[in-house]
Amino acid sequence: MLRAILGAFVGVVAGTIVILLIETLGHFVYPFPQGLDPKDHQALANFMKTAPIQAWLFVLAAYAAGSFVGGAAGAWIGKNRRAGWASGGVLMVLGLIGLLMRWHPVWFWGASLALYLPAAVLGARLARRREQVHS
Repeated sequence: MLRAILGAFVGVVAGTIVILLIETLGHFVYPFPQGLDPKDHQALANFMKTAPIQAWLFVLAAYAAGSFVGGAAGAWIGKNRRAGWASGGVLMVLGLIGLLMRWHPVWFWGASLALYLPAAVLGARLARRREQVHS
């Protein structure tokens, strides 16, 4: 039980790191406009309303990859798939909080929330399968 909780925690941390790294890469590919202060919530919201679809897809890719890694790490450390699934669930709740904090297009709500759990389940499944093959 303790191992599963540790696995879920490590999965959330690993997934969050992956999301942040990919989002940072996305800011290099699709930078904020010159002079935009990301701490200015209104200016950021205005930019988000006009951001190109490719920038939004980059964020979705970050969420999927982070949840996949979180699910795999959680299952690997926790020694069961449920720890990986829990990692994906926590990442999804954190993603929902992010959606509620700032403006996002409606399609992005559905797409992002639909990504977390399947990606985590896939990551957990592959991690456990790999471990069973190598046991």
